[in-house]
Amino acid sequence: MTTLEDLGGSLAQRRKDLGKTQAALAHETGLRQEEVSRLENAHLSGLTVAKLLRVARALELEISLTPLSGVRPTLETLLVERRSGANTGPGKP
Repeated sequence: MTTLEDLGGSLAQRRKDLGKTQAALAHETGLRQEEVSRLENAHLSGLTVAKLLRVARALELEISLTPLSGVRPTLETLLVERRSGANTGPGKP
């Protein structure tokens, strides 16, 4: 999962797989149905980690963090490359 849209879609699919409505999930987590809808549609203003964890728990999900595979450049590296006209990104020597 790499985007907020991916996260929202996964949560929506899991909710449906469990046969829960947005209203039922909202009631179970103490959220409003509109908040559940916004989460599922990646409109995340007002989302807190606590709310996300409540939703995950209600959907019988565990949230874990894993390191990205491969090394990603820092912002500083990208700025230096851009200023120098160099591009050492994927596929470049």
